[in-house]
Formats: sequence, structure tokens, C-alpha cells
Amino acid sequence: MEKQDWINTLNQMQQANAAYSALTKNQRDALTEALNALRSATQSLSEGFDLHLSDCRAIDGAFWRMHNAFEHMEPTEYQLTQLDLHGLEWDYDTQTWSEVTPDSETVDDWEPNPS
Repeated sequence: MEKQDWINTLNQMQQANAAYSALTKNQRDALTEALNALRSATQSLSEGFDLHLSDCRAIDGAFWRMHNAFEHMEPTEYQLTQLDLHGLEWDYDTQTWSEVTPDSETVDDWEPNPS
């Protein structure tokens, strides 16, 4: 992926985190419980079946929609490596991203590299 693709991914993570944070504690707990139940059911079903039944596909689809909407609010280790390669950084405290200022320059004279 190119740098702009990673920036778009980080923006999506930031939006997902903001949406999740806007939920009440009971709503977050319910989503977490449902996500865990869907994960467990999907894994159990996939071990015994080929997931060709419509009910199994619906459970699998629901799990992945929730997983993609709520579980990827922070980058994975692979994504962190890629972000570092593109000069981007994820701040866990603020749940935001930024471009990294090179250590050899000061903030006053730093200019981003046009890509």
C-alpha cells in the first residue's frame, strides 16, 4: 500500500474509535459480548462444517462486519511496521495519527517529503 492508503486506513481507525467511544458502556459491553460470541460460533462451525449453510454464512458475515467496524480501531503490528516505513505514527493516547518529524531536524525547519 502507498502512503495515502495508510493515511486513509488511519483515518478510518480514528473514525471507528470515535464512533465506539460515543457508545454507552452498556452498548460497548453488548457489542463486545456479541463479537466474542460470533467469533466463538464461527470458529466452532468452521471446524465442523464448510460454512456453506445460509445460517452459517449469516453468522460469519455478521462477525466480520462487527470485527471490521469495531475491532480494528488500533493498528496491528504489521500495520505499525508499514506506518513506520511511510513516516507515519499512531498515538495510542489520543487515538490519532501524525507524520513523524525526523530526529535529525527540528520541528521549525522540518518539511514533509512530497511523495
